[in-house]
Amino acid sequence: MKLEIIEAAKRRLQVLRRTAGEIIKMQENEPDGSLRITTRDGKALMYHRSNSKDRNGKYISQNDSELACRLAEKGYLIKALKSIKAEEAHLQKYIDDCAGNTFEQEYEKLTSIRQKITVPVVETDEMFVARWNSQKYIQKTSGDGTDYYKSKRCDLCRSKSEYIIADELYYAGIPYRYECKTVIDNIPIYPDFTILNVARRKEFIWEHMGKLSDPEYAESATVKLNTYMSGGYYPGVNLLLTFESSKTPIKVELVRNMISTFLLK
Repeated sequence: MKLEIIEAAKRRLQVLRRTAGEIIKMQENEPDGSLRITTRDGKALMYHRSNSKDRNGKYISQNDSELACRLAEKGYLIKALKSIKAEEAHLQKYIDDCAGNTFEQEYEKLTSIRQKITVPVVETDEMFVARWNSQKYIQKTSGDGTDYYKSKRCDLCRSKSEYIIADELYYAGIPYRYECKTVIDNIPIYPDFTILNVARRKEFIWEHMGKLSDPEYAESATVKLNTYMSGGYYPGVNLLLTFESSKTPIKVELVRNMISTFLLK
C-alpha cells in the first residue's frame, strides 16, 4: 500500500520544482534594485532603492508606474522562491526519512517464518487483494443469441471494446469484476467493470459507452450516468468513462493511459 501522504509529498515536490523553474525564468529581465513604499495622508508613495545601502531611494512618479510594478513583482518572486526552496527541503527530508521506515513496512521486513505466525497491523496488499477477490458478487446474466468475446481471464465480454479493456486490466495486474451488481437509490446496476486500485485501496467503476451513435442507447447512457452521480460516483473521482461511436472506435492507447493515470497510482 502506497502511503498517500508520501505520494502527495512527491506530487507537491514536482509542483514546487516546476514553479521554481518558471520563477527563475521570470527573473531574467528584472530591473536592478528594490521597491520601498510609504504612506502620507493616506496616499502611497513609492521609491526605487538602487541597492541595499540606498535606504530611501528615488521617488517613482505616476508616469513611471510600470517600474514600480516590476519592482513589486521582483520582491514578490524573491520571497516566493525562498519559500519554495524551504518547503522543498522539508518535503525531501520527510520523504527520505520515511522511505523504508513506515510501520506498514515493518511486516514486510519480517522473515517468511515470522510473517506466517504474525498478524500485521494493516493488511498487506496481497492480503487485501485476496480478500477483495474472495468476496462473492452477483454477475449480470448473459442473454441468448449474444456474441461474446472471451478475455484472457475468461470473461465473456459483450463487446470487442469491453474485451480490450478487460485484457488491458489483466495485463496490468489490476483486480476487477466484470458486470458486478451494485445498487444505487434502490436501482440495480451492472457496471461494465468494478476495479480495485490496490495502491490506494479504492474501488472504481468503469463504464464504456459504446453505442453513442444510437439515440436510444445515448439516452439510456445519460440516465445511467446521472444515476451514478446521484449515488456518489463522479467522473475522474471514482467513475471512469470511455466513449465510442460507429465512426470513432476506442483506442488501446487511451485505455492504457486511463489505467496508468487512475489505477496504478
